[in-house]
Amino acid sequence: MSFSYDAKYEVADSDLPSELCCARAELAGIVRTCGKIEPDYTIILTTEIENLYKRVCGLIKELYKQDGDLKLTQTEKPNHSIKFNITFPQSLSEKILKDIFVLRQNYAGVWEIHENVSRFLIEKDCCQRSFIKGVFMGCASANIVIKDINNLKKHTGGYHLEFVFSSHTLAGDFSHILSQYDIYSKMMQRKKLTVVYIKEAEIVSDVLALVGANNAVLTLQNEFAVREVRNQLNRQLNCMNSNLEKMVEASLKQISAIEYISKTVGLESLSENLYELCMLRLANPNETLENLAKLMNPPLTKSGINHRLRKIVKYAEDLKKQNE
Repeated sequence: MSFSYDAKYEVADSDLPSELCCARAELAGIVRTCGKIEPDYTIILTTEIENLYKRVCGLIKELYKQDGDLKLTQTEKPNHSIKFNITFPQSLSEKILKDIFVLRQNYAGVWEIHENVSRFLIEKDCCQRSFIKGVFMGCASANIVIKDINNLKKHTGGYHLEFVFSSHTLAGDFSHILSQYDIYSKMMQRKKLTVVYIKEAEIVSDVLALVGANNAVLTLQNEFAVREVRNQLNRQLNCMNSNLEKMVEASLKQISAIEYISKTVGLESLSENLYELCMLRLANPNETLENLAKLMNPPLTKSGINHRLRKIVKYAEDLKKQNE
């Protein structure tokens, strides 16, 4: 299963709210995100989280002291994913819509569907948190991939968490509610939908903590650490490979210069110190400058060896120019 599925399943499996106002706010968050309202005001929820059915039944029993007679069906999508449909009785649907301030009377006394979140629904902090929890279960998704800890390959995926709304007004209200907890999100249009999204890893973790997805928070924090170690190892390996490539390239250039001198004017034309170094480099083509310095008699420093090799390369280049 995906990371977002596990997180939503965890939240749906948590304890029900202890206060009726919070139960109402949470139910509102669920209905307003994964719910469809039919012309006769019947509510149909569509979700991939099967245990949301049990959650909603529990909320209704807490609020209305009845089971609700919700109907659960499932359908298989072309991509083989399973969707669960939860259908409310029409009489209960209408009552819920009025209680969560979706169905309200206008000045003329006519009942209308309202898209904005009523302030009466989220007057208290606990109700705001419950509403966010309901929205999370209803429409949250994430592209976060939790990789095996033994996989050293650098993971370039980000920490994208998003909430998809059919109403731009509702999306704006939700974004504002998140900002009350210093969770600042962005909004974008995706065809006819409005998406509220977060890309910063720590803020994604804050959202998960806010809705009570504690296991998901721990999983994400562990992923932060694993990615950092993995990326650090990759940086070190890349640095080592880069240094090795440079060393091999330099060694080939030095050997090529030595061979050119040998074929043209002979290595005997060099000073004793440079002659000795040429023979040493030809005998040890893969050695580092540090090791070559130790093999010299008497031993030299790395900078000393490097200086002499540059003189040899420069001498070969000057010979080539003379012979052109």
